Amino acid sequence: MELPAALRQAVDAALAKVALRDLAAAAQTLSDRYRAETRDGSPHISDDLAARAYLATRLPATFAAVSAVFDAVAAARPYFVPRSLLDLGAGPGTAMWAAAQAWPLADALMIERSGPIRAFGENFAAVAPVETITWADIDLAGGLPAGDRRDLVVIAYVLNELAPATADRLVEEAFAASDGMLVIVEPGTPAGWKRMLQARARLLAAGRIPSRLVRMPPPAR
Repeated sequence: MELPAALRQAVDAALAKVALRDLAAAAQTLSDRYRAETRDGSPHISDDLAARAYLATRLPATFAAVSAVFDAVAAARPYFVPRSLLDLGAGPGTAMWAAAQAWPLADALMIERSGPIRAFGENFAAVAPVETITWADIDLAGGLPAGDRRDLVVIAYVLNELAPATADRLVEEAFAASDGMLVIVEPGTPAGWKRMLQARARLLAAGRIPSRLVRMPPPAR
């Protein structure tokens, strides 16, 4: 799936003067951290080069995956037309761009604690088709601000960076913050599948959602 033209141009500009050798090395380090599900208290994207490596290697695939989820939501719930978004662990705003392509999004609150990738997201937001975009530096391990509810809440590729107890709490807080839909996306790995099942089970056990409304696609093989 192609990135929106404005986002593609912004990403190309961000990568224009980066040496390919440096970018490849940073991308490998970033990939290793994601694959190992490293939890050492530091964001995976800890510096400017790591952020650019993310833009080059992970943003396109993440955009495609999240877009596919949003397309499935739109097909299953055609009456759901969100105008506001809360993106938890927003990165450079990938899910916001995908949501704006699926629905007439007007307002987005983007929570991202990695300064380097947040800086790119704030820069890209200048050309995004969303009227109001607010960025916040919040560590999700500390919980969400109370009282801010949005039509659509997204947790994409975030739970794997959190300790299980923290991830469980975040799922409940995210659901409480959603006025219409909570979307969780995780890698298509056995570990990612397990986290999705745990999130589903936790919400069901809490009586937050009836089981007939919860559909889980099979894991990637």
